[in-house]
Amino acid sequence: MEHLTNQSIQTQFEQYLQSASDQDKEILSSILTNLQQKKDTSGSYLSALIKMETKSFANKQLEITIPINPIIHNSLDIVHGGITATLADSTMGTLVHRLLPEHQTAVTTNLSVQYIRPGKGSHLSCTASVTHQGKQLCVTEARVVDDRGKLVATANGTFMVIAKSK
Repeated sequence: MEHLTNQSIQTQFEQYLQSASDQDKEILSSILTNLQQKKDTSGSYLSALIKMETKSFANKQLEITIPINPIIHNSLDIVHGGITATLADSTMGTLVHRLLPEHQTAVTTNLSVQYIRPGKGSHLSCTASVTHQGKQLCVTEARVVDDRGKLVATANGTFMVIAKSK
């Protein structure tokens, strides 16, 4: 990757804005706002870009939501299936991480997503729970629903418990 300077980035922005539609500008503004907020958290760039927000964590269950906007649409103007899978994987993985001792974390070893209906509306919510928590593996399940409470997808995930890197 070439060395980027503030000037080269500013030039890119100016060139983009010259031909950008109003929707393009809204999306760019949203991306920049989310990236600015990312600077204050330890989350990933991806979770910042799609604005993942933890809503609740209780009774070994975790809920994360994302707003639905054009940046996560596929060419059919519905939520891209990979975004739905990412929401499920992130919710299950975050839950497992929160349940582990401080010196451990977990990584996905298996993810299975069953799509029920298109992701539409104002937001998607994913609720994850643990079905098995062992010393080496955690098995989870998740449900993704739209803003009307309609089931969009279900998912199952297996996570390998590992030591945190120092």
